[in-house]
Amino acid sequence: MIGNSFARLTGSKRNLLALMASSAVFTAGCANMATTASSTAPLGQAATLSGKIHGGNQPVVGATVNLYFSGLKGSGTPAALAATTTTDSAGSFAFNRDATNGDPNTGNTFSCPLGYDPLVYVISTGGNTQNNGDSTQNNAAAAFISVYGNCMELTAANHVDMTEVTTVATMAAVQQFFNPVPASGIHNSIIFDGTGQQSNIVTQLPATIALLADPSAGTAVTSTTIAASGSNVDPSVSVIATPEPGKVNLLANILSACINGPNSSTPACGTLFTSATPPNTAYTANFSTPSFSQAIDTVQAVYYLLTNPGSGGSGNIASLFGLAGGVSGPYQPALATQPTDWTIAISYASTSTCSSASGSFINSPIDINIDSLNNVWIDNVQATGGGNLSEISGAGVPLTCVLQGTGKSLGGATVDNLGNVWTGSGTSLYRYNNGTTLAFPATVSPIGVTADGLGNIYFTAVTGGVGSLYQIPGGASASAAIAPIQISNTVGPNPVRLMPDYQNNGSNVTIQGNIFVSTGTTSVAEVSPSANLAAPGYLNGFVTSTIPTSGNSYGISLGPQNNLFVSAVDSGAITGLTLSGGNYVPLNNFPFTTPGTIGIATPTAIAVDGRLNVWIPNNATGNTSVSELGSTNGAFGLSPSTGFQKDASYLTSGRALAVDQAGNVWVAGDGTNFITEIVGAGVPIFQPYSLGLQKGRFQKIP
Repeated sequence: MIGNSFARLTGSKRNLLALMASSAVFTAGCANMATTASSTAPLGQAATLSGKIHGGNQPVVGATVNLYFSGLKGSGTPAALAATTTTDSAGSFAFNRDATNGDPNTGNTFSCPLGYDPLVYVISTGGNTQNNGDSTQNNAAAAFISVYGNCMELTAANHVDMTEVTTVATMAAVQQFFNPVPASGIHNSIIFDGTGQQSNIVTQLPATIALLADPSAGTAVTSTTIAASGSNVDPSVSVIATPEPGKVNLLANILSACINGPNSSTPACGTLFTSATPPNTAYTANFSTPSFSQAIDTVQAVYYLLTNPGSGGSGNIASLFGLAGGVSGPYQPALATQPTDWTIAISYASTSTCSSASGSFINSPIDINIDSLNNVWIDNVQATGGGNLSEISGAGVPLTCVLQGTGKSLGGATVDNLGNVWTGSGTSLYRYNNGTTLAFPATVSPIGVTADGLGNIYFTAVTGGVGSLYQIPGGASASAAIAPIQISNTVGPNPVRLMPDYQNNGSNVTIQGNIFVSTGTTSVAEVSPSANLAAPGYLNGFVTSTIPTSGNSYGISLGPQNNLFVSAVDSGAITGLTLSGGNYVPLNNFPFTTPGTIGIATPTAIAVDGRLNVWIPNNATGNTSVSELGSTNGAFGLSPSTGFQKDASYLTSGRALAVDQAGNVWVAGDGTNFITEIVGAGVPIFQPYSLGLQKGRFQKIP
């Protein structure tokens, strides 16, 4: 891996230093972080964790540095203060790790707790940011955050350089687990569902942070080449992760304007705290908090910037942009043009071929799915080679690449409740799991694919302009191929997206549900189980009805109460429906028919996050944005009129989108060799969908 880092300006004239280079190899697992040097203390022995704090070009002296253990959501284990210290005249600090887990924490010495392995993070507050030797001077608004890693894996090699850049990068990755409201005596806490599926996410967070900033140098990263890992991918495959260093540096410079003042009353702090509008907690918070008050330090401020990336309007963004100082800001190069929002993206690109006999690792991605480990599955439709099924970790490590037939996928893929990944190619459906592929001949060409919580697989196909829905009963666990069963022949001429809903027997046991299919017309098809052979449209145990939508349906998503959301590829409208008295009726303020107000342009496959916000990829020619629409208490635009905009090298004509269990929003665009991650922009949601159906946790915050 070659990672190029932007240097911060040092010295009284803040001259630009040469670009710094760092090297490490990312592989799966938290023990391979770029911040870990070659010399390590064995686990189970005492270790000293080091760090330093710089505000812009100067050390922060006399700052209080607190070391915390992340909390466990819902378990009665809050985030905990484990150790505390202060920075010396060089801005440096250290913590000692006790060799015996469960010992009492004292002073700057901590011991890993018994029973769980928390994420260890540090927050510094206050201190003299002027480098003038005045011990009475203190800027209480100056705050920084950084992550060391999981407690049990920490060694003496762990070092953090806490700067505005690493604060921005850290908050981008952890924002959906961060709570700025005091809880159990802890101000600015991080809390996970660390005992469930999110435990794997926690271990990947340091690697994601390191793709944005070098935690050991305190500077922004320009790109990282990530090597393949495991036996399911050609070892020559690599992925280049490219963040938005100009935006990271811009945000860092905005924070620096406040931090480099003598105290919290400096005018730059006032502008920052006034303009960093808190998010509406009904749409963006992972925690049950009525509202957020104005920020009082720079850690809270950057949390507000990232979770409310429109900052309440272009006027506030202009005020914030004015704080950055242009080319005189301490972190360069920074964006020279005012952005439309504060979201931060990472592009994952690859021109590697998976082997001499197959196509590229990423080429013309048409669908994205998330599995229970928060790994990302990419269905490619490369014109030559047939298109591969590829997998990367949540931090971009290539893990799998397999050719699923030579007929090329026509539309989609899915992850079933047992962790199998399904794709269509030619006239077959393929089930893949850890190096093993099983083909299910279909006689028709699959388009959209989905799975329910019972292990049944569904796909659509079109023959002679007529759309049909097929079921492979028990396909998830079948030991041999099963012939598909046609269960509807009236799902419209363009049935590209489909989803099953959640039904139970009254005792929280999942039973056969309904399957909703976008038709390409002004309706959605609902295919429901039925024992009435005389019912209109009855076919092999199912009947089909239609639900009107506003515009020609394309994308489709369901909420935890089986609320139905549909995108109209022609008008850009978003239909929101809820079941009432046996009929689907509009949700409050739906349909949303003013797409231009939030940047919607030819919306395609949509997805909801854990707060039922609808994420919308925009497929209009040359479009480089995604849009977000809140649905709590009615349709509410959350993205600006431009959408959340990216450069064309990061996003082009989005087609498919998924939100993962850390709140990252993943987008695949037309005809490109990359996919895009918008870091932490959504609220975490349980994945995969089919496993959520099985466990009754579908479309909920993990």
